[in-house]
Amino acid sequence: MPPKKKPPKTREEILEQKRIAEQLRYQRLKNDPQKLEEMKEKERLKYQKKKEKGSIKLVKDMSRREHRAAKKTWKERCTKYHSTTGPTLECPAPLRSSENALVEARKKQARKKRAKILKDKDNKIQQYKQKLEKYKKRLQRLEQKLNKNGKKDETPNTKLTRMCVTPSTRKDVVKKALFGEVLNKQLKENYAGLQTQKEKHIFGKVISGELVEKYKLWRSQESVVSYKRLQKIKNLSLLPTTRTRLPLIASEHMKIVQNFYENDDNSRIGAGKRECVTKNRVNKQKRYLLDTLTNLYQKFKSNHSEFDDSKPIVYKKWIAEKQDYKDPKLNKVRSITKYVKKKITVSPRELIQELHDELDAYYNHERNIFHQYTAIKELKENLNDNEVVILMDFSENYCTKYSEEIQAYHFGGSRLQLSLHTVVVYTKNALKSYCTVSQNTTHSPAAIWEHLKPIFRTLPSHITGIHFVSDGPVTQYRNKTMFHILASRLHVEVPNVEKFSWNFSESDHGKSAADGIGATCKRSADAVVAAGGDIDSLESFIDSVRQRCPSITLFTVDDDAIKKMAIDILKDAKKLKSFYGTLKIHQIKGKISRSPLGLPQGTAKLIMKSLSCPCEEECQHFNLGVMNYEVAKLHVEDFYTDSDSEDEIPLAQIPRNNDCITQTVLLRPIENTKTDLENTAEPSTSGLQQTYYNSGDYVLVKFTVGNREYRYAAVVNKVDDEDGELTVTFLKICDNKGYTFRIDENDMFDVGFDQILEKLPVPNLIGYPEKTVFTASEEKVLCDYLLNCAAANFGLRTKEARTFAYSLAVKYNKKIPSSWTEHEMAGEVWLRSFMKRHPVVSLRLPQPTSIARATSFNRTNVQLFFQNYTSVVDKYKLQAKDIWNVDESGITTVQKPDRVIARRGQKQVSAMTSAERGTLVTIALAGNALGNHIVLYRD
Repeated sequence: MPPKKKPPKTREEILEQKRIAEQLRYQRLKNDPQKLEEMKEKERLKYQKKKEKGSIKLVKDMSRREHRAAKKTWKERCTKYHSTTGPTLECPAPLRSSENALVEARKKQARKKRAKILKDKDNKIQQYKQKLEKYKKRLQRLEQKLNKNGKKDETPNTKLTRMCVTPSTRKDVVKKALFGEVLNKQLKENYAGLQTQKEKHIFGKVISGELVEKYKLWRSQESVVSYKRLQKIKNLSLLPTTRTRLPLIASEHMKIVQNFYENDDNSRIGAGKRECVTKNRVNKQKRYLLDTLTNLYQKFKSNHSEFDDSKPIVYKKWIAEKQDYKDPKLNKVRSITKYVKKKITVSPRELIQELHDELDAYYNHERNIFHQYTAIKELKENLNDNEVVILMDFSENYCTKYSEEIQAYHFGGSRLQLSLHTVVVYTKNALKSYCTVSQNTTHSPAAIWEHLKPIFRTLPSHITGIHFVSDGPVTQYRNKTMFHILASRLHVEVPNVEKFSWNFSESDHGKSAADGIGATCKRSADAVVAAGGDIDSLESFIDSVRQRCPSITLFTVDDDAIKKMAIDILKDAKKLKSFYGTLKIHQIKGKISRSPLGLPQGTAKLIMKSLSCPCEEECQHFNLGVMNYEVAKLHVEDFYTDSDSEDEIPLAQIPRNNDCITQTVLLRPIENTKTDLENTAEPSTSGLQQTYYNSGDYVLVKFTVGNREYRYAAVVNKVDDEDGELTVTFLKICDNKGYTFRIDENDMFDVGFDQILEKLPVPNLIGYPEKTVFTASEEKVLCDYLLNCAAANFGLRTKEARTFAYSLAVKYNKKIPSSWTEHEMAGEVWLRSFMKRHPVVSLRLPQPTSIARATSFNRTNVQLFFQNYTSVVDKYKLQAKDIWNVDESGITTVQKPDRVIARRGQKQVSAMTSAERGTLVTIALAGNALGNHIVLYRD
């Protein structure tokens, strides 16, 4: 006989077998430490992935609502675990055969189930006991309520029977019978007065109940209550019910139909202001169907049927195509790219797949919009006193208009177009609106920079950080030309700037405040035209806007300035650097590099980021890369040009007084005519002593080229006594009157004493604080005193210098901060600012010099030494080979290690040497004038 087939396993048996197999597999993993560690590592990686996705959150990252929900889930799981956990199963160390192990696992599972059943039984018994006690207490309370004063409520029959037994209570029986008779008669009269059936039903419901049914009062002939009426009103409610009509169509289905009709494919919205309907206080614009109801019904059925991939879908899409174009002038065929709108037929599944493929790019785009909006908003809200945000954008070109125009002008191309560049400047507690207007309609980087120059001139002098905000078209703001201009020219326009950033918003970002300024300006000009005025030029446009919008500051930008800027950029074409991934840039950060004297030199590198980062210091967030630039330096040959100088104001035209220095200027050419300075006696430099000039003095330097003489103001950096030259740094003019200057450290040159015309007073330099404790002349005296002390080998330490400054301020009755009086010395901030204003002063480590050496080295001793030396040479007829110079030096066998790169903040950095303390070796060196030498050693 064939073997009997085993009955198929149930789903519970299959799951039970899988659980047992999983337990056995886990037991084998626990016995193998290597596999157990691999399994734990996989679990850690899964946890990290879930944590990165956001499906798992830490308690510190949860909101209060999420934390309450998680806490509730943890409690439920913990309760379930403790309620279902039975006796722990110990895994046997040595595993037997698979059958024995399976049998043992089944036994353990059975014991576990048995323990669970017993535990559930005990829990249910305990619950039933608690319910029993609860109902007992409830019964006792009800009995106490019914049996007040130990007496039970009597039924009407019992009460009347008891009253009839006692003669004294028969009067009460008569009263109650009278009351019943009167009430019955009154009810009959009231019932006879009822007219509608509804009133009779309500009347019958009021006088019917359990007591009437119990004693069957309807049997009495004189009773108002009849058995027939009791049956009719038995199931009726006391209050009348209104009949309501149930909706034939569900609300969700009605919403689907409504959305279908309101879709733009099926209806269009009315454009008129009066084409609206108000219903239930909801105002909606009228919509007009685009097709008949029959066709729309068929379309609705086809769109809301089950998914059918066989029906094709036709939609329109913009596609870039290359087409051949024949140029009629050149008679050549060129390939051009045109965007056309084409119909595409695809299946529903293909359309869904295409949408799915483009979702990642769409989500990334939406994330960029949200991040840039949030970052720029936080940037405006967290500004410091020394920071400013410049929001800018180009408005659509404005065309000039007349209140009355002829047809040829109205439809022709005779209109003048004006380019509007709108800017909003945000400071910590205020904002200002600007609009620059130009007849040059190009939106190139050169035009942008010329439009920004008037804005830079309005910034306060204490601004050290600038944050630009704009959109990101590659033809305007986001390109390599703009990057180069930002790195090489920003410090020229804003000398005090130390750091900057340029934030680009994502495309399709919406309108900003700059767009509102442009719309306001153009609307104001159109209002003038509507009132009968004419806007026919740039000047009339500016005048009309200034009258109507006084809060908007307007500037004009010259067309020639933009062209000149474009030519200058074209000269630097070789310095322009491309950046791979320019379209991904949403923020540029940079810092202005400065010289040891604190003067700006330009930007060495620009940090490109994919999203705006609020970090103050340099970080790696969203980094795309770095663009390095070389800081340009000027040479002295640039001084010998007669057209490229920035200082083209004649010296004679600049006012002179004791408080203000004349500007570094380019003088008029000296030809046959006499200059205005001939009457001024120039000091002769031939008889001047070299000690007449010191470091930090301001002098007037002359350069002669052919028959022209150029004069420049400069500051003395170094005095070379041997060559008879001075190392000077030239000054540059910063205003139109010659009162404000800046030091251009790159313009440094060595000049002779014969080129120095005169000393100049201390100028008013840009970057100096407006309010100082001492005046410029007093600070010059203090600077000279500190230098003289250092030259006499008695230099002052920082605290001594601060104490001396405090005593000097008290002596001169200066207005000083309270911290000076509290500590009886000047502050550290003042000392740093003083050293920055006087770059000739710096902190130096002095070399120890004994008093004997300092006092012995004088003119008398030096002259005596050379007299003795000359007499000895003449007496013994010594030659060069006979004269030796001997000196000794101490050298240790363990050398001092050089500086190494290590962790910042580490307390101790060590370097490997042969020993910590070496042996001192004395070496003596002797050499003569011929170049021969002898080396002697001594331990």
